[in-house]
Amino acid sequence: MQPYPALLNQVKWLTINKRDSIFYYDSGAASGDTAKPPVILIHGLGDEADSWRHLIPLLNSACRTLAPDLPGFGRSKAGGIITINRHIKAIASLLEMIGPAALAGNSLGGVIAQAVAAEKPSLVKALILIDGGAPLVATGGALSLVGKALPFYGPYWYRQFRKNHDAAYHSLFGYYHNLKSLPEDDRVFLRKRVIERVESEEQEKAYFATMRSAIWYNITKTAFLTKALADYKGKVSLVWGENDAILPPKTAEVIRSIRKDAPFLLIPNAGHLPQQENPAAVAEAVVAAVAEAVAKSEEKYA
Repeated sequence: MQPYPALLNQVKWLTINKRDSIFYYDSGAASGDTAKPPVILIHGLGDEADSWRHLIPLLNSACRTLAPDLPGFGRSKAGGIITINRHIKAIASLLEMIGPAALAGNSLGGVIAQAVAAEKPSLVKALILIDGGAPLVATGGALSLVGKALPFYGPYWYRQFRKNHDAAYHSLFGYYHNLKSLPEDDRVFLRKRVIERVESEEQEKAYFATMRSAIWYNITKTAFLTKALADYKGKVSLVWGENDAILPPKTAEVIRSIRKDAPFLLIPNAGHLPQQENPAAVAEAVVAAVAEAVAKSEEKYA
């Protein structure tokens, strides 16, 4: 899997241990003489850093933008069993390298962002949850994924796409409000990406191991994540695709009840991946959240 061409000059690697080597995009630490506040973008299950390909250029003038492939996904390497805790460790390692930053997580990436903030609150200046996080109201769209965690059914379902690349591409439609409305070069790119994923045994392994770990993590850590979200002192923002069929906006009701101070921005003409369908609106929300976190930090030390 090659880096997205427009981001090729931002490619970096971070070796965490003997098992995990993390691929990530990094726009750089400064613009002129002014340091830019960093934000780490965390993709969801079965995705990779290229999910943010349209958002990164929109953030770069205001933020130092980092976007990793989680262990086992995209170009990142991971040996052994992949778990949510390994994904959390990967993001924490990036934070420890660059210092305090905002975290923006899409889908499962929102849960990972929350978990990192719970474990290292002093390093997380803001949380931007994009169509994800915990706890959520369960819905049919999300619950349908649970069946795929079954040991035999899931891999069988996944491997069928190797025989039918058209079906693999059409499996993406539920994640978008209108995939057909994307520019042709974007649709060609997405088709190529999903074929690369389903053809890869490594991606298959990461997908199902992460899915099973995520189910267990949510069962055992809901109380922990709920309390941590309530106690978190930083800025929390909720950004949601108005037409998300996987996690409709109503699924965020529990999070909104916990953090009544969190703005809830609905992104029009966008499904579960609003950073791809309406990146300008998402960029505006992320920049606003980061700016408010910076201002709050400056007030604290004034």
